[in-house]
Amino acid sequence: MNDLTQDLPESDTTLACHGCDLLISLPELDYGQTASCPRCNHLITRRQLGAHNKILALSISSFIFLIFALPFPFLYFSNQGKEYVISFADSIINMVLMDYFSIAVLLFFSTLLIPAICLVSLIYVLISLQQKRLLPYTQQLLQSVFFLIDWNMAEIFLVATLISFIKISSLATVTLGLSFWSYVFFIICLVASLSLLDRYQIWRKVKIHER
Repeated sequence: MNDLTQDLPESDTTLACHGCDLLISLPELDYGQTASCPRCNHLITRRQLGAHNKILALSISSFIFLIFALPFPFLYFSNQGKEYVISFADSIINMVLMDYFSIAVLLFFSTLLIPAICLVSLIYVLISLQQKRLLPYTQQLLQSVFFLIDWNMAEIFLVATLISFIKISSLATVTLGLSFWSYVFFIICLVASLSLLDRYQIWRKVKIHER
């Protein structure tokens, strides 16, 4: 099951477990309560007080950090008296120059464009839920968030960068730039916001606003 809008009837109380597809009649939860599948014990949903406000704050912070990660130096290299500066954009451009065009495109989409689209869409949806009536395309953008989340590879890019430091540090002196730290904080805020995002609860709130 990829879309809980297909699982929620008008009563918003019945849905299929994502672990074993068992149909579950779910009562309205109080803040702090969680619901798990009685057959496979898969966590269905948790209701947290102020979760959407926290997600909105983290998403905005994450997007700001992502913007700051672009114009500044990502890494400084110093070897035999020569210094080299690499920005985040340089890592993609160098792939193109080395004829790794497909990898450059994948890197651009998975580490920059897709996370940015997810954040902007999520911010729009959460602002829409704070209005008396939903803003246009709220449901479509929320669907795109849950579709694109699986294509986000920003964390993997950061881990690969950190691993490469082990080899590079033996050849040159490496200094981390402002762009690198901005990208780190971008990922921290992104992961924190997505960890708080409960698919059932946010779709439930969207359905309530439609009525």
